[in-house]
Amino acid sequence: MINELSDEAIEFGGVVREGIEAAGGVDILRRAVAEPQIRSRIASEVLDASGVWELDPRADQVELEAAAAVCRAAGAFGFPYPLVERLGHDIGSATFLVSRGLPRVATHVDLDLDWSALDLTGRRYRLAQRPTELLETKLGPFSSPVSVTEDSGPAAPRNAALVITLQAWWLLGLLDAAQSDTLRYTAEREQFGRALRKFQGVQFMLADSSVALRSLEELAKYTLWSQFQERDDAIALTDALALRASSLRSANTVLRTAHQLHGAMGFTTEVNLSWLSRASQSVRRLPEGESQTLDLLTESIERGGFAGLPGGVGGAHVDSERSGYLL
Repeated sequence: MINELSDEAIEFGGVVREGIEAAGGVDILRRAVAEPQIRSRIASEVLDASGVWELDPRADQVELEAAAAVCRAAGAFGFPYPLVERLGHDIGSATFLVSRGLPRVATHVDLDLDWSALDLTGRRYRLAQRPTELLETKLGPFSSPVSVTEDSGPAAPRNAALVITLQAWWLLGLLDAAQSDTLRYTAEREQFGRALRKFQGVQFMLADSSVALRSLEELAKYTLWSQFQERDDAIALTDALALRASSLRSANTVLRTAHQLHGAMGFTTEVNLSWLSRASQSVRRLPEGESQTLDLLTESIERGGFAGLPGGVGGAHVDSERSGYLL
């Protein structure tokens, strides 16, 4: 296993990050929540010139790593556009992940793209009708109820694994940003004449958050590597589900710590953390939450086995009694 992205991927991700930052960073998310109709225009202005849509993450390892780096760069700002869904498309120009049960909700599906859908097992669906209205709730400003019909074609577990993996990289970028904001805030904020970061209890919390984030990053790199090394589609999907389960657990740790240390300030619209935390909800809850993801992971392991990280790196294993994926 090579646990570093290629230079080309790092450079591609850096270009996209610089482009989003120059266009406004998290302020793009603020604007899109107020005016959802600007999402496609902003995405075109920021992404088209970078050559993102020329990437084919199924072509080779380097292009897959570049796609992951781009998703991570976009996640750092909660970029309000279905980048993951377009890069990981199965049939048509964009593919969203959908729940196996009702009700079904998806994000950005109101945009004028040729949509298809996959559930977390790889079963294919068609969008019956593109929604025209958004829920516009605080935790789902770009989400809509969707109606899908099951496709009669063969399942696509490898394609589902790709979308799941890229989605986890988007969330990794968001958690990176939340952690950085928290480190900066605790260095600047003082109590009793000392920076918050000087208090031992705060240091313990930051250490736990950092370990969760770095563990997720290593697993995310392994999963990218395994998608091309693993020939068995079922095991590739299991690896991706394990990454999703880990990303949801890490998100709970990182964002809980960030909000605890920011206090009430972390829920105000002036602070980026508030917007990033809200933007994370669509990935953390859709198409399935942590408990459902762990159930699917257990089923997938029982069907096809689980390779996991080589040599026990990170101590990855499944606890059969708790049905939990642990790092």
